[in-house]
Parts: sequence; C-alpha cells; structure tokens
Amino acid sequence: MCAINGIINWNGVSNLHNEQIIASLKKMEYRGPDFSNTHSDANSILGHNRLAILDLNPRSNQPMLSENKRYAIVFNGEIYNYKDIKKGLEQKGYHFNSVSDTEVLLNGFIEYGTEIVHKLRGMFAFVIWDTEQKEAFIARDRFGEKPFYYYYSPDGAFGFASNLAGIVPLVGKKLQICKQSIYELFSLQYIDVNSCIYKGIQKLAPGCIMTINASGIKTETYWNPNYKDKTNSNFETNKENLHQLVKEAVAEQLEADVPVGLFLSGGTDSAVIAALASKQKQDITALTMSVPDNKNSDEAEAASFVANTLKIKHKIVNLDNNCVADLPYVLQNIEPLADASLLPAMAIAKEAKKEFTVMLSGDGGDEVFGGYKRPLQYRKNTFSGNSLTKSLVELVIKKSDTNPFDYGYSKITDARIYKWAGVETLYYLRSLPEKQARDLFRTNQKFENQLVKKYKEASNFALSEEDKMLYVGVKSNLTDDFLLKMDTANMFHSIESRCPFLDYRILEYTSHLTIEQLMPNGIDKELLKSIGADYIPAEFFKLPKKGFSIPYYDYLKTSWGDILLRFMQEGISSDMNLIDSKTVIQLISSYRANPTFKIGKLLYSILVFEIWLRVFHLKMNPESIKLI
Repeated sequence: MCAINGIINWNGVSNLHNEQIIASLKKMEYRGPDFSNTHSDANSILGHNRLAILDLNPRSNQPMLSENKRYAIVFNGEIYNYKDIKKGLEQKGYHFNSVSDTEVLLNGFIEYGTEIVHKLRGMFAFVIWDTEQKEAFIARDRFGEKPFYYYYSPDGAFGFASNLAGIVPLVGKKLQICKQSIYELFSLQYIDVNSCIYKGIQKLAPGCIMTINASGIKTETYWNPNYKDKTNSNFETNKENLHQLVKEAVAEQLEADVPVGLFLSGGTDSAVIAALASKQKQDITALTMSVPDNKNSDEAEAASFVANTLKIKHKIVNLDNNCVADLPYVLQNIEPLADASLLPAMAIAKEAKKEFTVMLSGDGGDEVFGGYKRPLQYRKNTFSGNSLTKSLVELVIKKSDTNPFDYGYSKITDARIYKWAGVETLYYLRSLPEKQARDLFRTNQKFENQLVKKYKEASNFALSEEDKMLYVGVKSNLTDDFLLKMDTANMFHSIESRCPFLDYRILEYTSHLTIEQLMPNGIDKELLKSIGADYIPAEFFKLPKKGFSIPYYDYLKTSWGDILLRFMQEGISSDMNLIDSKTVIQLISSYRANPTFKIGKLLYSILVFEIWLRVFHLKMNPESIKLI
C-alpha cells in the first residue's frame, strides 16, 4: 500500500516537472511514510511513497527498474498470488533480487505483456514505463480497491497520482469545479468513477488497462462481472466450492512481513472472515468499534460473541464523537465523500495503527453474495405495472419536493417501486428532484443519473432484474463509496486494508448462480451464512444488520446546522456560481422544523462539500473549521 505518481511528456521533462512530482509526493506522504523516491529519464519522472508490507528490505523500494534497466515500475497495492507467478517465471529463467511482489509484477509484464493482468489476484494500480518504446502500460484492479487519477493535456503530457491531492500539483493550472460531480455527491453521497470534482481530471475505471504513447491513449476493459451463464450445481456443492475459495483468499491475504489484524463488526461478513482467519493464524486480534450511546448501532456484544466463540483476542474501541473533528483534515486529501461512516472508519483505523499495519475486513460480502435484501424483495414484488404506472411513479419521484407530489412520495417504498414501476425507476429515487436541482445549482443543466446509466449497461452482463441490481451494486457503491472510504480511512493512518471477499474468483463463481441457488430459502446471503455456521452458531446469523455512523442528523439540528448556515452567509459557493445559498438556508430551516432522513442526508452532503471547498480548493487552514 503506497502512493504513486508520475509525469510522462514526449516533448521531454524539466526541472519544473520534477518540482511538481516532489510536491505531489509530499501531499501523499501519509500513504507511504517508510520511503520516498523518484526515477527519471528524458521523457518521464516516476515517484513512489512506500508503506512497507512485504520484503521490508530497501531492495524492494520503488520506483523499481528491470534488470536490463529498460522498464521502470511504480505500483500501489498487493499481488496475493505473486509466489505462484514467480515460480512460473523462475522456470522460464528469470532471476529475482528481492522477495517482493513488485519485482514479480515487473518481470511478469516483461514475459507476458499486457496479459499479465489476467494472472493477478490482488488490489493494484500500477504504471510500467518502457524507456525504449516510450510507452506506458497502466492497470487498475477489478473492483477498484486502489484509486488512480490522471490527466492528459492537449500537448501530450500525461500525469497520474493515487489521490486528488496528488494529481492537482501535476496539472500546473487552475482547475474548474464540475457541477455534475456536485450533483452526484448530493444525490449519492459519492462521486462516480466516470466523473471528477475537477474538470480535466479523470479516473481509470476498475478492471481497465491503459496504454499511452506519443500517438495517444488507448483504454480497454479487461474484466467485468458477468451474470449471464448460469450453472446447475446444488447448494452443498456451491457451499463447498465457495468455502474453499474464501479460505484460500483469507490465507493469501494474511501474508505480510508486518503485524496483521481484523476489523470485526457484529455482522455476517466480518464474522466469516474472522472464523477462517482464526483457523490459519491463531494469535490473530480483532478490533470492534462500539457505539455505547446508541444501542441501535452498537455491535460490540455481537462481535464479542463471535470473538469468544472463535477464541481470538478482541479489543473494543468506543467511538469518540470528537472524531468528527478529523473531517476537514481528511478532506484536504480527497474528492468530497459524504459517507457518514468515513469518520468512524478513520477512528478505528487510528486505533488499529497502534499495533497493526495490515487489517482484513469483510467489505464486499454483500455485493458478492447478494446482500441488502433487494434481490429477495424484488422477488416478492415482481413488476406487474405498465408504462402508465411507471411514468406516474417516475413523475412523483422527480417532482417529490413540490405539492401535491410530495404526499405521493411519502407513500413510496422500494417494494411499491418494484411492483408498479420496475427496477430502473428505483435508481431515479437516488437523484435530486428536478426543481430542487434547478434551485440548488441555479441552472437548467440536465444532469446525468449514473445509476440509471449503469442499470442500462447491466443488460450486457445480466439477464434477470435481480442480477442487474447486483451488477449495479458492484459497479457503483462498492467502488466509488465503500472501497474509497476504506482506502481513505485506513491510508490516513498508514494502514493497509484488505478485502478477501474481493478475490475475483469468488464473484466469478457466485455470478453464475441464480438467486434461488444463492438463497434457496429466501434468506439473505444464505450461502455465506451457511459457511459461517460451520464455525459460529447459526443463531448469530439471524441477528439484524447494523452499521456504524455519526449522528449527523442530530448535529444538523444544532451546531452543524449553525456552521452550514454560516457557510451559506459567507457566500463562497454562491459567489462561485456553484450552490444557491438561499435554497440551502431554506432547507436548513425546513429540516429544523420537520427533520427528515432525505433532507438530512442532503444537508450533510452540502456541509461536506462546503468544508472541502474551503480546505482543498481554497487551501484554508482546517483548524479554522470547528465541528465540535
């Protein structure tokens, strides 16, 4: 886990470019505090900040050069099956000077070319520069666990970095904020991979590779989840096969030359990871975040039950609401992200860092095993409407902030949407109402609904509506919210987080199962719970799902509402023609008179953006923003 950056310019690189690289590395120092270095030639400068995980010896520092000095690599992530790849390369006559996965990746590219990505199990974003061909090869892992930002200027200069704070110094010019991205933030609480808060900066999508030379850029997709071809296997066979795959993934991801721990909530996903890890590493320690003041969110009791059952060490960390003070500091590094669990995730990562450098989590379990109950809910409420009912429901959603449609909206549930309008309409529910968007942004610009776009794209990879929902989940929330949150929260404290459920072989197996095969008795994530029941009493898996967050809905009624009100009165975003202050002030007033989850979520997203605007875009001192 590291930070990478670079500038490639076919007209040649200069001292100015080198200064930009150094400034960028400095911004990303927290991602790789163990070692920092650059490598340059006539047309490129590559930079790397290292968080040492495998082969702590300096021989594995980056940028790393091939034996003949033709190729240079900068790599962020881990290749979990590097030993298998290395064995095959040694049989072909390759010699290795380290025991790191970086050298295996570099030699693997030399031997297999771009096909190397199909051999990799892991999380990664890397760039390999060919000094002879003057060509770069770039790849990002299948799910997008590792971020990759880049820009490409009209004169052919290419720059890249691991986060927004790293890429901005490489651009070398003032950047404009993108309203489509603000719309997505306010609608979804995150910004889609196809957008960026700054115009001109892009993100390489998960499962994609890129080749760039003096002639231009070529981007290709090398992997997509495919739900079309179904198998005819029974439940016990599927359970046995998946059990083995998850067991192998956990074993591979426990490997490190630094201390490894577990994040353990009171839910199914992390409990299964803990169970399998405990059988392979008996001295493993699990950390749980407790919210003692909120029994609806607190998972400490359930997590303790799991830890005691598995006989593993267990530490409970009480959530300190003062963690909200970290928000302006983390927003100095990233695109704005309004996932309210980011701050608790940072708080437990901070505690984990006292003992560990690598932490395993249960992220991805819902997306891979059919969680969130939506496929099951759809089964019970299959679409039985027509074009008229669909149009009527969509109209109510789009105009939900105006009378009389607001009353109709209050009666809408997911089940009713499925039944009378279909799955596609569900994704309109996650966008701002038309009038509200016009008022907030003072524009008639038509914004793109990225979830609807992904739903339509899903038809290429799935036939049933349930499978299309699973596809959208993998391609949206998982990448752009949950994985970004985990990367941001953990790297803020120089922790590498790993997700065994995102071994692509597991999804490639479950995607070939029907919903009936995954959950034959209508039990959410039934296959995964059945695996877990081999280690933990089955009753545990009947507990209701919880999740930790910060009580922003309460804060907005008082102090945070006052802060947002002050921001609006300052008029910074309004003067920049980004947000209409009067509309937000009206929303705050409305929320305080009649608090609703929908408006609270929107106001929190606006607050996050306003803080980001100050500490990132305008470079104000985060100490000037007191959230507690």
